[in-house]
Amino acid sequence: MLHGVDVSSFQGRPDQWKAEAGIITWAAVKITELQPDGLRYVNPDAADDWSYLLRKKKVRIGYLFGHPSVSATESVSFFLTEIERLGLRDADGVALDIEVTDGLEPRAVDNWCAEVTAELHKKTGRRPVVYTFLSFAEAGNTARLGDYPLWIADPSSRAGQPQVPAPWQTWTMHQYAISGSIDRDLAKFSSRAAMSAALGKPKEPDMKNLGGDITSPLSSVRWANGFTVVAGLGKNGVVQAIRWDGKWGAWKTINKGPATGAPSMVAWGDGHGHLYFTGSTGEVMEIGTGDYGDTWTS
Repeated sequence: MLHGVDVSSFQGRPDQWKAEAGIITWAAVKITELQPDGLRYVNPDAADDWSYLLRKKKVRIGYLFGHPSVSATESVSFFLTEIERLGLRDADGVALDIEVTDGLEPRAVDNWCAEVTAELHKKTGRRPVVYTFLSFAEAGNTARLGDYPLWIADPSSRAGQPQVPAPWQTWTMHQYAISGSIDRDLAKFSSRAAMSAALGKPKEPDMKNLGGDITSPLSSVRWANGFTVVAGLGKNGVVQAIRWDGKWGAWKTINKGPATGAPSMVAWGDGHGHLYFTGSTGEVMEIGTGDYGDTWTS
């Protein structure tokens, strides 16, 4: 696991917090907060923090503090304008810090969060991390965010052993200490490179010789996070596909019966897609995926 901290103007500039932070591999930096009263707050120390972490070769995560009573679109636009001004690199991650309801019901908060995370995902090409705490998630305020990496504030649990609230099945980052002058965190990765690969912008596929035994024209789809599926009709008479999720996998047979002609694919949202092919007697068949083409079912 990798040690990290999260910093805002409360901690000041890097020369004010780096000694207290100790040896870290990563840090999260507050960038913006679009407040209900219309104030467009930018962390005055964000630029110094962001450049310091780059010089020290630390993994960087920039986050926006969310207020669900203001426009989701404006919150994202404000954040992206500021973080792009600082320099958003492919290895950097982005995050939503959501811990207030602004008096809204859980369903409204959840809808706002889903809109923000979808916009961040679409516009940055990387899956945003969601920071929240146990009772906030348990109240249903983040019910639709389970596909995004969880950064959970749980200081009541031992470091690296947090409770995981629904809808998540696992955690990615754990804020285990929130007292004193700096918050302390762990990230569930084996290396800096692994963390950047998981939270940063996926690298473009390396289109080299991918092998295969295909006899038809190819069909392909690509989701916003870079995951890609290529499919065609194999010599064995069934549809075969290969998937890229950071690296290319092996060619797999993905339909149960014989097919003719080239398949066709469509993709949308968080990993959803359909593949169509013609059966042996001319009927059109459909199979679908909900996990970026990892599995397909009729």
